[in-house]
Amino acid sequence: MRLALNNVTYDITGERILDQLSCRINTGITYIIGKNGSGKSTLLKLCATALQPTEGTIEYTELVENQQTILQRKRLTIEDIRRTIGYMPQEFTGYGELSIERYLRYMAAHKGIPRQYVKKIVREWLEKTNLYTIRRKALFTLSGGQLKKVGLIQALINQPSICILDEPFEGLDQMERYYFDRVLRRSAFHSIILISTNIVEEMQEGDVLYLDRGKIRLFTNLEKESRQQVKMWIE
Repeated sequence: MRLALNNVTYDITGERILDQLSCRINTGITYIIGKNGSGKSTLLKLCATALQPTEGTIEYTELVENQQTILQRKRLTIEDIRRTIGYMPQEFTGYGELSIERYLRYMAAHKGIPRQYVKKIVREWLEKTNLYTIRRKALFTLSGGQLKKVGLIQALINQPSICILDEPFEGLDQMERYYFDRVLRRSAFHSIILISTNIVEEMQEGDVLYLDRGKIRLFTNLEKESRQQVKMWIE
């Protein structure tokens, strides 16, 4: 899977939020960093197809074999993307009146998990994230950390090829962060994972895309940059 941004620009009522972004993002984890107001959340919404660019294009492609068994890149339609994507916005709310369990079962079925497996898969997630004992609580009654876990589960439950997470670990304790980090690292072998964060300690190996005032200032492998330098960019 590959994500290509081609001169992507986004305006709101005449104000330029993102300006001529171009890059190629491959399978693995890419951290989107930048100060507040740099355009991180807007970029993730565009990549998740929740918004459309004012100018430019965003393309997802995958390698497929043609009739001559030659590998070539196929562009995914917006319908293809939405079937395979997992997205958690920064202000995740879900359907507030539904219980945790009912909401996750609904999302699992909606994302194409066969009906006979939905109950088992949801239970496993609830048990591993310490939500099983409160599974019947309505989403609107949850604490920030509990709701964040539900948001992460619904984004990851169908093992998406494209996973887009906006500030995913905010409100989680250390063990919860560690658990979801392991899940994401396993997924990174076969998925594009975009994570917006300003917590340097959350960043492990992967790429980092630094946004500043709506422009890409740097796109590199995290190993090439010191943690202290990254911290300076976002402070």
